[in-house]
Amino acid sequence: MRILLGVNAMLNSKAISGLLLCVGCVLSSWSQAAVVAGISVSDLTNPYFVTMVRSLRDELQTTFGDDVRLLVRSSAYDHPRQVRQLEEFVAEKVDVIFLVASDEHKIGPAVKRVVSQGTPIFAIDVRASGATATITTDNVQAGQIACEGLASGLNDHGNILIINGPQVSSVIERVEGCKQALKNHPDILIVSDTLNGTASIEGGLESMAYALQAYPKIDGIFAINDRTALGAEQAIVQANANTLIMSVDGSPAAREALIQQRKGWLGTATQFPDTMSKEAVRIAKQWLENKDHLSESKSAEKTREAQIDTEVLIPTKLMTPSNALSFTAW
Repeated sequence: MRILLGVNAMLNSKAISGLLLCVGCVLSSWSQAAVVAGISVSDLTNPYFVTMVRSLRDELQTTFGDDVRLLVRSSAYDHPRQVRQLEEFVAEKVDVIFLVASDEHKIGPAVKRVVSQGTPIFAIDVRASGATATITTDNVQAGQIACEGLASGLNDHGNILIINGPQVSSVIERVEGCKQALKNHPDILIVSDTLNGTASIEGGLESMAYALQAYPKIDGIFAINDRTALGAEQAIVQANANTLIMSVDGSPAAREALIQQRKGWLGTATQFPDTMSKEAVRIAKQWLENKDHLSESKSAEKTREAQIDTEVLIPTKLMTPSNALSFTAW
């Protein structure tokens, strides 16, 4: 079953605070044993993933009670490291695993091995081959609305730089969506889409500084996330360039830039990490409630019979200087 969530429900999500790496909850409805969950994210220095972990912890407590253990790991986009983390989770006998994949396809064999042994893996934010279910932002849509907004800001004319990032599914799909949107604007030229800003402030700064030297005129940039955009902003300011900025995330830092109407900032296509976590826990609960039924067969037909969602796409919305105050900060 595939679900596309509505935007309005997400805009009412509550802000959450405090990060705990281990918390607890009891699964009273079908077992008295404590639920143990593991999550491996890409980067715990990124506020987006910190918010995701907080939300996941809170939703596990809300759903199952007060006796849950949540084991938190960061892969730092390192594939072998993430494979070891999955093995550690299995050794800890976790009931469910939540995974932000370092590489959608490379992680596939490890994911399939774990799932075949009876531990479900729920891919969040990024797709993972062989996962039990996938919960992500509609990243193609995010790229589309961001680059439509960038084209509008440029009056349908000019040179655009795409600052790319780690080649995970979310990044690939955002760039794909951006390019789809720009096909409708023939007077806009993409000067490059190959620079890797590493999804970081430092990478965005380095990529933008290089691009400003390499290309005579850059009228606008599409950055694959806000941290990249914030780094690029530093290079733009240092060079005193007139370059418009569009991004994806809706992070507190980008929201503040838009509220302050800082030079160049046009907008950011928002993500909702708290909603993503809530959906992931909801689907994990579906799986656990039907665990015995599903263990009889690994077929897709059994999954459908149990009414377990296998894909959820969370839509995004463009945050701009005119509406940034209406969005709740992560």
